[in-house]
Amino acid sequence: MYVKVAKKNETTTKGATLATLVLGLALAISVPPATAMAQPLSDRLPATQSVAQMATSSTATAQAEDASAASTRPTAASAAGNAAVQAKDDAVDYVIPYDRAAIDAIGSQEQTGHSICCPSFSCAYADAVLDGTVHDHSYYNCSCCMWPDWGGGESAFRCVGSDEQLLREAYDQIAAGRPTVIHVAGVSGEHWIALIGYCNAADPDHLSLDNFIALDPWDAAQIVASERYSLYGDGCEHISTR
Repeated sequence: MYVKVAKKNETTTKGATLATLVLGLALAISVPPATAMAQPLSDRLPATQSVAQMATSSTATAQAEDASAASTRPTAASAAGNAAVQAKDDAVDYVIPYDRAAIDAIGSQEQTGHSICCPSFSCAYADAVLDGTVHDHSYYNCSCCMWPDWGGGESAFRCVGSDEQLLREAYDQIAAGRPTVIHVAGVSGEHWIALIGYCNAADPDHLSLDNFIALDPWDAAQIVASERYSLYGDGCEHISTR
């Protein structure tokens, strides 16, 4: 009897042990390890930016792009400032734009042999600079080297009274885009040239031929007027009334 009881208890003990092992295994499978449970959710996500980080980054990028665009976008103030600087520069140095081919088409005294027709060539150059009109110098009554007007009644010929007044008026005419034909003196005597620009004209009330750019009808060259000529002294000029 004793032996049978002992075997029965042994069997019961073994069964309890086996059940315990099975239960423990089931718990081990269903319950994550403590280390995994303690790990923050963000550490267990893929290594990418969070939604908040992505939003912050996008906002910063957009702000940087806006700042860059604003720094290069011209403003009304900067445009006005640039215009003021250009106007100041033009008040000191300016040559009326013109087509050199038009001047070459008119020719020169040297080229044509018409050595006494400097007034007519000067008026032809001035018209070409003024609006691109190209006339042969004979259009301006070169036959006797006298002409009552500039281009058929479209000139104001006058003697203004002093060299200072002459040059100031020439400056104002050029600033308005209108050439001026003036009376000068050279090594061979009196001459006429077309003033088409000015340079270093910081004070328009105190000018000399050093401050003027001219087309010389002798050879159609663009020159600083004082390089070849001086004022004749009678203050005479032709300006277009067109």
